[in-house]
Amino acid sequence: MKKHLDLSTLAFIRDLQQNNQREWFEPNRSRYEAARQDFFSFLQTLLEGAAAFEPAVVGQQPKDLMFRIYRDVRFSKDKRPYKDHICAYIAEGGRKTINPGFYLHISPDNQSFLAGGVWMPPAPEMKAIRQEIDYNHQELQNLLNSPEFKKYFSGLEGEKLKTNPKGYDTE
Repeated sequence: MKKHLDLSTLAFIRDLQQNNQREWFEPNRSRYEAARQDFFSFLQTLLEGAAAFEPAVVGQQPKDLMFRIYRDVRFSKDKRPYKDHICAYIAEGGRKTINPGFYLHISPDNQSFLAGGVWMPPAPEMKAIRQEIDYNHQELQNLLNSPEFKKYFSGLEGEKLKTNPKGYDTE
């Protein structure tokens, strides 16, 4: 059972961060493939453990959860060709779903993190999420303020709207 990533995986990511160019990556492709396989093994162990409390992960395959290393630079000012981390989205439907899930971001130098939620949901889903938060506001506040939650999480983070969504007051 794979309990942690190999140090060589983090070393590869660190080196990639410092040499994010095709001329460096191609001779180091075998290191990337080894890091990728290491991450797959780690994800498989994670999925097996998470299946005990999250039915949505049962039957998921690491290859369907892991994001590619290549960046889409077509419309970006930042033309670095590769992501400087390894990541996966653990949710029913895999990395391409709009379903809520867990985002696992692996990066050296204590920059790894696990996040939960929904990333940029379409308007109907966003409306439903806001409605549930509004209807269950006190329950959510109680959860966020509970010692058990605070023991593991620092709270809610993310982007904030400049104005209130239509139909919701500032409170």
